[in-house]
Amino acid sequence: MTGRDDAAWLTDLAGTLAEVDEFLRTPAGHAALEDFYQARGGLPAGFHVGNLIDAVSFTALWLRGPAAPQALRP
Repeated sequence: MTGRDDAAWLTDLAGTLAEVDEFLRTPAGHAALEDFYQARGGLPAGFHVGNLIDAVSFTALWLRGPAAPQALRP
């Protein structure tokens, strides 16, 4: 991905992921994820919930950080 439009898209994506992260960390978001993962079975739901929230958070941070400077340029 190169060019001005891609940088704007990455910036928007980082913002969207930050909003998703904020929601997932609320009691309602966390409970919804736990219900979803409990319905799927397998590992304890809390394990999956924590991993997903961390993945969203770290991805948003990476998109805004020095690892992806193109996301910071207008």
